[in-house]
Amino acid sequence: MKNFAKTISEIEKYARKGKTEKVKNVLKWYKDPHIKSSEKNKIVYQVFVKEFLPLNIALTVINPGNINGEYFMTKGHIHKSLKEEFYVLLEGKGILFLQKGNKVKTIHLKKGELVLIEKSYAHRLINTGDKKLEVLTVYHEGSKPSYNFKFKKRFFKKK
Repeated sequence: MKNFAKTISEIEKYARKGKTEKVKNVLKWYKDPHIKSSEKNKIVYQVFVKEFLPLNIALTVINPGNINGEYFMTKGHIHKSLKEEFYVLLEGKGILFLQKGNKVKTIHLKKGELVLIEKSYAHRLINTGDKKLEVLTVYHEGSKPSYNFKFKKRFFKKK
């Protein structure tokens, strides 16, 4: 397991940073987007991508937190090319939300368990814990993600 952990840290260190999303850039995804100005520059999540063509390996790191009770999450996407994707929880506590038409699935991720995202399912990660959520993803370079997708379900911190 030490070699695997070393590989993950190398992905974060040497991979290109695919995306960094701060609170100020994601407010439109949330039900109640009103926040204090001091919160706007907090990082919600980062994605680090390493290409091993024709596959890409990515590390998604979602910080703990919420916007008016709604957990920090990725924007989510669907593959236009109908390619599958695999997720593995490395650290933290979170949910993988899947949606295809009216059909929805909520998967509570388990550390080390491989989850297959079937073709035609939109998917989004949500950090429901109090530590960073780290998820390894494997996908085909030609997956053609589309981020223009409206998810039907929201996830809020219990009061």
